[in-house]
Amino acid sequence: MRMERIAQVSIFIALGVGLGYAFAPVPNVELVIPTIFLSGVLLGKREGGITGFLTFLIFGFFNPYGPSPPPLLFTQVLGGMVVGVCGGFIPPGRLSFFLSGFLLTLLYDILTNLSGYILFPGGKTFLAYMVAGLSFSLIHIVSNTLIFGVVVYPVYSKLKHGR
Repeated sequence: MRMERIAQVSIFIALGVGLGYAFAPVPNVELVIPTIFLSGVLLGKREGGITGFLTFLIFGFFNPYGPSPPPLLFTQVLGGMVVGVCGGFIPPGRLSFFLSGFLLTLLYDILTNLSGYILFPGGKTFLAYMVAGLSFSLIHIVSNTLIFGVVVYPVYSKLKHGR
């Protein structure tokens, strides 16, 4: 990677981690995933994946509430990579950003909820984790869907086109 790209990726990582810490006290409303997605849209799928990987690795390991357990950290990092890579494939448009916010947050929540099952396996825990996480996931999915379309798309448009 060229030095300019390394600097850009580093800025997105710092922004994602910083926004993660800033919004940590607000349950299920976050700007980490939207920031990673934007990095993929603006910098490309490879840089978006790197941004997602490193952002969640740093945020998950140095979380203000304590480090994520390894299965959760793995799914956070994997989910972040997927979000960043997908940002590089999405055709820019307000509707595609809304849909991306919905689908990528849904996928991320499924992955991270599954890590709870991995941590505490049992006969009925899979369904319990998915059901228990549903209300939190709904808040997360709805808020990110709105953030992607109402905040991220205008930021993208401004950065890309100067409008």
